[in-house]
Amino acid sequence: MTTPGQAPVASVAEAAERSHFALRRAVVDVAMGLLHAGVLSHSGHADLSARVGPDTVLIATLNRTRDLVPDDLAVVRLDGSVAEGDLGGMSTEVVAMHAEVHRARPQAGAVIHTHSPHLLAFALAGRPLPARYEPLPRLGQAEEVPVAPSASAVIELIKARPGTRAVLLGGHGVLAFGPDTETTVSLLVALEEAAEAELRTAVLGRLSAPPGTLHIWGMAAGERCAMVAGYPGTRGDDHVDAYARAGPADAAAANATGQRPAPAG
Repeated sequence: MTTPGQAPVASVAEAAERSHFALRRAVVDVAMGLLHAGVLSHSGHADLSARVGPDTVLIATLNRTRDLVPDDLAVVRLDGSVAEGDLGGMSTEVVAMHAEVHRARPQAGAVIHTHSPHLLAFALAGRPLPARYEPLPRLGQAEEVPVAPSASAVIELIKARPGTRAVLLGGHGVLAFGPDTETTVSLLVALEEAAEAELRTAVLGRLSAPPGTLHIWGMAAGERCAMVAGYPGTRGDDHVDAYARAGPADAAAANATGQRPAPAG
């Protein structure tokens, strides 16, 4: 029996269940949006968690081999233990990383980890990502994205940098976090766009060097890539140096024979 104005217990439970399923559905829709945005690695790998309570989060792994459905999401406590569902092969280290980020940032409603290709390039190089791309400050990332040299250093870095909503994982990818799943996905997309733009800008900067600094007459594609990437000591840089010192006639002859021009002098 219920008092006037009091909803039946069954109705309350049903409403809670519908709300919980709706949240799962929303998380799945947002996760699949990452695939459609084209910001993931070739494998389509991503880990995503969304806060559902003060001490619990929904968590799942995304990849291209199967569609993610609401029942794939497990409920995990912030101590890393599973409250409901199956982790689907997700490693305990990944689960712990998500839980630790949620503990370190109580205001975070979602955490996403990906191997997005252009962000991964910055992570592998150990280079922070500048926050020059206009959408980043609007999405809460007004400072450069720092690099954590190891997984164990991620939480310490997050605590030391309260102004960042993303961390590059040295040699591994990126973590992004925000107030809700939609904002965090938008931030992740903007970060990948920013990383791609920064890499292209670096190429344009090399190509716009003063006349006579470098020449790329007939350079092979692989060597051109080595040149614009600027890796010291690669065959591409050696090739560029040789071309820079050679005259056009020597370079043309070298192209015809497939050999590099001899240094002048």
